[in-house]
Amino acid sequence: MAKIPMGNFGNAMPQVGRIQMPQNQSGQMIAGAMQNISQTAQQLHEKEKLEQEKLKIEQDKKDKADFALQSSKVGADISTVDNDLLLKMQSGEITYQDAVAQRQKSLETIKGQYKNSVPKTFEQNFNNYFEQHSYQSASKYLPMAQKAEQQQAIVGLKDMTENYLKNPNATEQEVQSGLQVYARSKGLTQAYVDNNLLEYKNKRSSNDVSAFFTANKEDSETLGQLTTPESVSKFYPDLTQEQSVHWADRFSVQLDRNTKVQEQQLRRIEQDAENTIREMRSDIETGLIPSEAVMSERLAKVKGTTHETEFKQYSKSLVEVQSFMRLGPDQREAYLAKKRANAQNTAQDNPQDVSWNLKLLSNTHNNMLDYEKNNSSLAYSIKTGQELTPVPTTSIIMGDPKAVSALSKNIKTIHANNILDGVNGSLNPLSTQQQQELKDYWGKAKPGDKLTLLTNLFTASAGNANAARDIIKSVAGDSGAYRLSASLGRRGLNDIAGQIVTGQDLLDKNLVKVDENVLRANTATYLSGVTTPGKPDFEIYLESVKANYAYLLQKSGQVADSKGSLLSKSIDEDLFHKAVLNVTGGKYTSGGFFGSKSVVLRPHTVNEKSFDDQLKTFNSRNARAYGGSDKEFFLDLPLEQDPNNPYKYYFKNGAKYVMDVNDKQRKTRLTFTVR
Repeated sequence: MAKIPMGNFGNAMPQVGRIQMPQNQSGQMIAGAMQNISQTAQQLHEKEKLEQEKLKIEQDKKDKADFALQSSKVGADISTVDNDLLLKMQSGEITYQDAVAQRQKSLETIKGQYKNSVPKTFEQNFNNYFEQHSYQSASKYLPMAQKAEQQQAIVGLKDMTENYLKNPNATEQEVQSGLQVYARSKGLTQAYVDNNLLEYKNKRSSNDVSAFFTANKEDSETLGQLTTPESVSKFYPDLTQEQSVHWADRFSVQLDRNTKVQEQQLRRIEQDAENTIREMRSDIETGLIPSEAVMSERLAKVKGTTHETEFKQYSKSLVEVQSFMRLGPDQREAYLAKKRANAQNTAQDNPQDVSWNLKLLSNTHNNMLDYEKNNSSLAYSIKTGQELTPVPTTSIIMGDPKAVSALSKNIKTIHANNILDGVNGSLNPLSTQQQQELKDYWGKAKPGDKLTLLTNLFTASAGNANAARDIIKSVAGDSGAYRLSASLGRRGLNDIAGQIVTGQDLLDKNLVKVDENVLRANTATYLSGVTTPGKPDFEIYLESVKANYAYLLQKSGQVADSKGSLLSKSIDEDLFHKAVLNVTGGKYTSGGFFGSKSVVLRPHTVNEKSFDDQLKTFNSRNARAYGGSDKEFFLDLPLEQDPNNPYKYYFKNGAKYVMDVNDKQRKTRLTFTVR
């Protein structure tokens, strides 16, 4: 490769020399510069002048805008003042002079508020503006003042008209004259008088028709004369057509309302009369003869109605019905039969009245039959006109001896009256109210309290089985178990009686259930020879055995369902025999080879051996007197237990009873009494 030659070439620096300018060119340049400076200054001056003019224009615009704004505010404030003063003048609150003075004062106040806010250039304009508004005050309010005076006069004329309306004695001529005098004094024309007079006459008519409507609102006959616009206009010619139509409608609506009210009143009166007749009929048919005061009150209710005639029929029938109800059942039947035959075989002037009377007596007879059967105390009261001895219910519950004695007396009284009238009815002396009160007590009482009540009621029956049945059934229900427990309680056998009552209470509440079919069959077998199913005494024994068995079953705790209630689908033989022995007292077979054998029940307090010993002793003492050589005469005869006294027995010799030889008339049965 070829080499590049290297060497010291030295420092090659540029050479600077003075620039030479021509003389004539330098002067020209200075002159030009001066000229440029002058032109620039001129331009700046003109620009500044333009800026000042522009600022002046903008300031003028701003001043005008400010003046316009302040002027609008001033105008608004002045308008507010004017409106307020005009309203006060129209209402008569201030006079014309006061309004002008207040306006001028308000203008000065407004001027002072805005004076410093107005640009200096517009001060004169601002002052001129207020001078202009100040001069307008008189011309602005004078017409209003004149109008206000006229308005006040018109108002005064109306007030005068209203005052005349308040005076009912003011005549039309008097009103017209008074209005004319007032109008002339106030510079009002006759037209104002005429208008007010017409208004007066119209309002007077409106007041009159309104007063007439109010006064005759309930008078349908009077209202009926003004139910058309023509009739209203005829009576009140100063009413407008629209007013006549309005009042005709009001009269028509009120008349229709009155008609409906009258119809409702008539229906209500008829309904009250119908209810009165129903009460009258019910009282007579049920034996509750109304008092004179009640009769007078009822007569007033039916007077003038369609039921008045029927009421008089009931009134006339009172004596006959009272006499009819005092008869016995057979006598009443005969009385009715005779009246029916007479009605059928004899021509009647008023067959409807005869039919009505027969129906009344028939209903009365049926009610009396019901009383005689189920409400003997009421039947007794109707027939005799007397009340049974009152016995407080609480005294009966407590077992007060006086109450029990009074009940017993009432039972005997009813029984005697039934015999006299030939009535085979209830012997229950308890009133319907007493029965309900005792039922209420029974429903809440415990078994022990129930037994006490049963014993008291049984004691009151004084040995009358029918009375005991009726009175106990009315309180405790149909179960014969309660009747037998009452009898046992009366004899002091409270333990067994209490078991029966408790067991029956369990059955009534469905707390214990037994197989009734098996129980009935077992009871029938046990009582064979004593009684048979279907007889009243068998049913009493069966229900009592069932109740005592339920008690024993619960006490044994043998079975219980998931709810705690006891249930037995079979009969426990041991419990059954214990129950039947508790209820009956046990059996005794009497009669021998020569006589018919019979089974009788023993008293609870006499066992079989004691019973047999007492019978043999009785036979030893009396066999020769009644049987001759037959030493076992009474031992061979069947026995029959007294239904009212379980300690007494009678002897059957064939179909007849053995009579007491000491009774010469042979009417007394020979009695074997065990102890």
